[in-house]
Amino acid sequence: MTQLRHQLGDGLPLNPDVAQPPFPVWMSLPAAWSLLDTNPGTWRRSADELIDTTFRGSKLPAVDRKTFLGFFESLVADCQAAGACVSLITVGRREGGGAASAGLHLAFADDGAPASLGRVQDMVPRAGTRTELELPLGPALLQRERMTMLIPGTGTLAALTSLQIFLPIPDTTWTAVLASASAYPELTDRLETLLVEIARSVRVELPSGDGNPGKQPPGGDGDPEAQPPGGDGNPGERPPGGDGSVGPRIEDGFDGLVTRRIGPHEEGRHHG
Repeated sequence: MTQLRHQLGDGLPLNPDVAQPPFPVWMSLPAAWSLLDTNPGTWRRSADELIDTTFRGSKLPAVDRKTFLGFFESLVADCQAAGACVSLITVGRREGGGAASAGLHLAFADDGAPASLGRVQDMVPRAGTRTELELPLGPALLQRERMTMLIPGTGTLAALTSLQIFLPIPDTTWTAVLASASAYPELTDRLETLLVEIARSVRVELPSGDGNPGKQPPGGDGDPEAQPPGGDGNPGERPPGGDGSVGPRIEDGFDGLVTRRIGPHEEGRHHG
């Protein structure tokens, strides 16, 4: 699994088997996260590679590796069932000890009717808490819900916070859905902040070419070639600690965004 900052070009490969809008979308995503491999024949090899790359030189406890692999397996199954268009993942060490992982998913929904916040509010089940967001592209809805589930790979019950942002794309029938979940209280607020930041960065280019403000991808911090802080492009890596471990804290992967194009590629260009 290659970190997002190393993706060729500015486009992300999409799941061809799920719904996706006929116009390009740009959004800023965490550079240190990796695209999730959901291929049934290769996801395990990709998961092992990501774990080994992240914790190179470290004696990762067998129980942590088992937990990671269980998380990957569950996430792959969820993505295949939920129709995620793009899925990202990050792993790292928890500040208080142990290891943690987090996933982030993007999907698009189209029911043939003009997209609007009111329509989202009517269609999304009323669960947890709801917060209306005012974003550059338009109003959105953040839904936060507490639930209990088995932690993949452990068989242990734990409290989980589900986070979803529904962003209707104006003048279209499409709604972008960003989703994540946290079983670690110390990460929950960071994940919510990250989701809101990503939603705030969304821009589109509609076919009309009528001067839509999202016609070009955002500049500045959203520059496609932007690198997160750190001279070597790896802000989360730290020198070996007292236990000889190497690897980032998972919180370090929440900083540093790069803009990527999501949707139809430009004619004559190909992104692997």
